[in-house]
Amino acid sequence: MKAIEITNCDRLPPKDDLNAILAQYYANIVRRMQDMGFGIDPAAPQSALAEFWTHAADYLPPDGCLTLARDEAGQIVGCGMMKRLDRDTGELKRVFVTEAARGTGTGRRLIEARIATARQMGLKRLVADTLTPNVEMRSLYPKLGFVEVAGPLETTTYLDQPMLRPHLHYFVMELAEPDKQ
Repeated sequence: MKAIEITNCDRLPPKDDLNAILAQYYANIVRRMQDMGFGIDPAAPQSALAEFWTHAADYLPPDGCLTLARDEAGQIVGCGMMKRLDRDTGELKRVFVTEAARGTGTGRRLIEARIATARQMGLKRLVADTLTPNVEMRSLYPKLGFVEVAGPLETTTYLDQPMLRPHLHYFVMELAEPDKQ
């Protein structure tokens, strides 16, 4: 794989294109949850896609950010989202990189792009959560300046999926004021 382009979207890409990467993301989450012993309804990935589309506008400006990674053929090989939780706080969601794009720094670049957007939005902090088996994100967040906190934090996953609470790890990044960067 050669160059990967990272872009923030000001509107939603074609539904089929975004569904293709999100389907892989949700399949990965379901697999990890099954490995943790959770019985998952086979319709869960489709339900999650429908839920995303119900709230998709939350991940677009002015109160959100949808970041995509595309390979040189224009195929989406990674995604990451952010939404405003309150006046000062943004939440990172759905960071995913396809198998073909792993090891290229794409995940790091997806997060860095959303950090930059959060600063432009005037946010003072970013929060994220991830499941215990997601060792990739649990390793990457601290490398980018996030601090793992005991929590709980009232993230979307915490509020919507109470059965996952014992398995969540929470991360916070305090964002410097623009004039102090």
